[in-house]
Amino acid sequence: MFDSLSELRLLSGTPLRYRRQIMALKHYFSGRQCTVFLLDDLTGENHDLQVQSIAHGVVLQEQNTPDYGQQRRRLSVLKYRGKDFRGGYHDYEIRRGGLEVFPRLVAAEHKTRHAQARLESGVVELDQLLGGGLDRGMSTLITGAAGTGKSSIAATFAYAAAERVERARLFIFDESELTLLSRMRALGVDFQPHIESGRVVIRQVDPAQWSPGEFSNAVRQAVTGSNCSVIIIDSLNGFMHSMPNERFLIIQLHEILTNLGQQGVATVMINAQLGLIGQMQSQVDASYLADAVTLTRFRNRRRGPDGSVSSEEARQRP
Repeated sequence: MFDSLSELRLLSGTPLRYRRQIMALKHYFSGRQCTVFLLDDLTGENHDLQVQSIAHGVVLQEQNTPDYGQQRRRLSVLKYRGKDFRGGYHDYEIRRGGLEVFPRLVAAEHKTRHAQARLESGVVELDQLLGGGLDRGMSTLITGAAGTGKSSIAATFAYAAAERVERARLFIFDESELTLLSRMRALGVDFQPHIESGRVVIRQVDPAQWSPGEFSNAVRQAVTGSNCSVIIIDSLNGFMHSMPNERFLIIQLHEILTNLGQQGVATVMINAQLGLIGQMQSQVDASYLADAVTLTRFRNRRRGPDGSVSSEEARQRP
């Protein structure tokens, strides 16, 4: 391992002598069954592409510092002579114990066969509205104003999966795990026994720490490593806002949903709209990615002097 080539440039003096030195090293090691690493910090004024033409493989590493949060690192394989490699950028982290790389997800590489089945929520009226529940491999978008129960509806599917001795994983961006558990416990849904058994895992995504590749890898590992049948992303607003400087997040989300669908996983996404009543807007247009879209709204309830619901509204209530 030569660390780094910038020192050889200084010692060589001229570009011609530098190239000759590199060629001499190549001829010396080519017949000795030795793997050689040449590290270049790219500090030179003119990036010499001669070395890239000599090397069998070229890996480019980049580092980006966002306006807020930790540094983001990514790498790309520019060349690997005689080998089929995965192009594009791949996020990675330098952690205690070594390098952790998150390869770019390609959904076409993970096609599997899965049995067709319905995943019920445990709420009879909700399952009736959804035609019996969610199909395996189906992605559902629950959109509506804040406070209309989107997260609660999604959490019921995770709880019902755990009750069927299946596994579910929740990726939450907007609220803490403690808040979610206490709110669901107030509704009579206690996740704690299923969390202790490992059937339900709640991952609170730190917006300042996670990269898009790390999130994609975490979702994929939830399926391949833990065999989850239900994945919940709460919410798409938090997913987009947590990585504001990243481009093409919606394309990456498309790859994630396609991969989950091919694995037979039911995916539930939450999308919070702006406003409470009247005309509302969505910051994330992901309706075309979902197989089913559920819209939640507030409604006014007319009550009598004693506080009871009027008979007309009681008949109209689903």
